[in-house]
Amino acid sequence: MKTSKAVAICAGVLASGAVLANSGDQMIGFSGISHAMAGAVVAMPQDVTTALSNPAGLAYVNMGDQKTRFDMNLAVLNPKRSMNGVDSDSEAYVMATGGFAFQSDMFGPDLTVSVGAYPVSGGGVDFPATAFKLGNANAAIVANRMSLRIGPAVAYRVNEQLSVGANVSLVVNQMSIKNFDTSSMPPKSLNFPSDVAYGGSFVLGTIYRLNDRTQIGAAYTSPSYTEDLEWNMDDGKWHLSFRDPQTIALGISHRFTDRLQVEADLKWLNYSDVRTSAKLHGPTPAKDKLLAYGWDDQLLLSLGAKYRLSDRIALMGGYNYGKSPIDERDINNNAGITAIIEHHLSAGLTTKVTRHSSLTFSLSHGFKNEMTASVGPPTRVSFETNLATLQFTYQH
Repeated sequence: MKTSKAVAICAGVLASGAVLANSGDQMIGFSGISHAMAGAVVAMPQDVTTALSNPAGLAYVNMGDQKTRFDMNLAVLNPKRSMNGVDSDSEAYVMATGGFAFQSDMFGPDLTVSVGAYPVSGGGVDFPATAFKLGNANAAIVANRMSLRIGPAVAYRVNEQLSVGANVSLVVNQMSIKNFDTSSMPPKSLNFPSDVAYGGSFVLGTIYRLNDRTQIGAAYTSPSYTEDLEWNMDDGKWHLSFRDPQTIALGISHRFTDRLQVEADLKWLNYSDVRTSAKLHGPTPAKDKLLAYGWDDQLLLSLGAKYRLSDRIALMGGYNYGKSPIDERDINNNAGITAIIEHHLSAGLTTKVTRHSSLTFSLSHGFKNEMTASVGPPTRVSFETNLATLQFTYQH
């Protein structure tokens, strides 16, 4: 039982080790603009990254005179995590995302095509051995995970009111973990090196314009379908199936004036399908471990606003709330947890710098949340985060 718990603890880091601006372990947005609006972009697309949040939005993105647009993003994250009063040593991460979209005479004016690369979750933790105690031994918790989606998207404008879209992505799932094995005497560390598993996913979306000022949007994102992660260890091959959840998002956007646009979104993340439990398969069936994550489904509320101060400058702000998908009962099965932030507040500014280009700077803060395990050792965890994103947009 100690061995199963030890492996579950370390594997739980991978389930909850994302350190971006997240709902659970999934990113709230994919660009500086979407982060500034707290992810409320399902009904009113803001940039090319709508290819992943709602691909139908590509039909409404401002493409420029020649119908070509690039959006590139560089983000720096400062996560502040502690466990039993001990801080994680990893406190800064750099992330880049980007995509482009275009219309062509070959396809006609009603079809928009996009290609992009977007991380949907990722990061890691680096807790020293003093942070967590397992029986009579202390366990260092070190893990890294990254889930990236790369692929095309298309949107078709059916008429003036309706657009539909689809995205198909290659999924790249990378993971490494330091495992703590109590089956040996004395306990020893087992290092699962970095491994990459590939697969696919898709997104379907639609947007409908109720009138000139109001439109609604809906999008479905499939779970990621990936091959197992595999590690060649001294005693043989270990493998683990690890997927991102399916989601359903609904949004409504209303333009109160020519300058002010507001959006509200609801998003359901089906964590119970992919984060309740999993089996870590060992070289022999006798070494298989059951990983009891215990995550619940999550419902997110996102509110975002954009105000055009002038023809060159726009201000944005947003708020995002989602109850943590795990609670105090599951803390010791998700050691090093970083998925407990519930409230995010964000702001941003876009300024036009040339005829064809603009810059956006946004800040997002995840408010500190703390939990203490109610089952097993009284492990105490806390997490808050700051994310700064610079976005470069080129329209031609």
